[in-house]
Amino acid sequence: MIAQQGEDAKCAAWIYTKEDISMKDENGEVDYDIEVNDPELVERIFDDVGHIDYIYLVIQECIDEVTEEQLMLQQQEMV
Repeated sequence: MIAQQGEDAKCAAWIYTKEDISMKDENGEVDYDIEVNDPELVERIFDDVGHIDYIYLVIQECIDEVTEEQLMLQQQEMV
């Protein structure tokens, strides 16, 4: 991608770490007493998340929506 788009191409990324893995209590609040320290469990969790297509669909829908809005604004500014 660097060769195709250039070293200075803009990009976006979402990074999650094991600190983002949490359980919620009965009130929906994060239960800070539960820590996931098992590297195999962390790997399985992120592997499962990486195979959920819904995440990628929602991100692409957001990109499409914002792109359309910005192009419309740009066209209005040209008038």
